[in-house]
Amino acid sequence: MEFDIRRLQARLKRYKHKAVTPLSTKLHLGSGKRRVGGWLNVDVLGSDFDIDFASGALPWPARVFDCVVSQHVIEHLDLNEEVVPLFRELRRVLKPGGEIWLSCPDIDKICRSYLERRMADLLEDRMPRWPSYSLEGMPPSQMINDLFHQRGEHKNLYDFELLAWALTTAGFVDVRQVAEADLLARFPEFPARQDDRQSLYVRAVTPG
Repeated sequence: MEFDIRRLQARLKRYKHKAVTPLSTKLHLGSGKRRVGGWLNVDVLGSDFDIDFASGALPWPARVFDCVVSQHVIEHLDLNEEVVPLFRELRRVLKPGGEIWLSCPDIDKICRSYLERRMADLLEDRMPRWPSYSLEGMPPSQMINDLFHQRGEHKNLYDFELLAWALTTAGFVDVRQVAEADLLARFPEFPARQDDRQSLYVRAVTPG
C-alpha cells in the first residue's frame, strides 16, 4: 500500500514536457536512498527525477542512455501490465547495444532454501540490509511469505526463465544470468548488497 501511494504521488507530479534530456547517460532506476554518483538516480519520490515507472512512456527521448541498473524494483510491478511495458520503454531509451542490469528476489533460490530447510540462511542474508526485520516469534518459514509478499508490496517474483521471457518479449537480446560480483565489476561505484543467496541477477542488451 505504501509503495502504491508513493507511485500515485509521483504520477500526480508529472513533468509538463514529454521528453527531457537526462543529466547522465547512465540510469539508476529505483534508486531509493542508494544514490550513485555520476548516474541519474530515479525513483517514485525523493530522487533526482521522480516518476512512476508504470505510468506509461518514460520522459526521455529514444537512445539516450548507455546503461540501466535496477535493483529490487520489478517485483513491485505487475508482470504483463507494467513490467513488460516498462522493459519496452527502457529498450527505447537505451542506445543500440545498451546494457540493462536487473536484480530481484529469486523464486528458485527461495524455494530451494525452503525445501532444503535453509530458511535461516535467508534470514541471515536479509538482516544486514533490514536490521529491524523480525519474524515476531513465528517459525523461519514465515520468511518465505515475507519474500513473496513483502507486506503487500510484492506482486511478482522471478526465476531466470520468467525474467528472460519478459526481457526478450520486450526486445532485449543476449539475456544472461550473472552474479552481484559481475555487476560490481562492471560498475564498481555501486554499493554492494551482498544478497546473492536470495536474489536473481540478470544482464541483457538492446539489439545493435
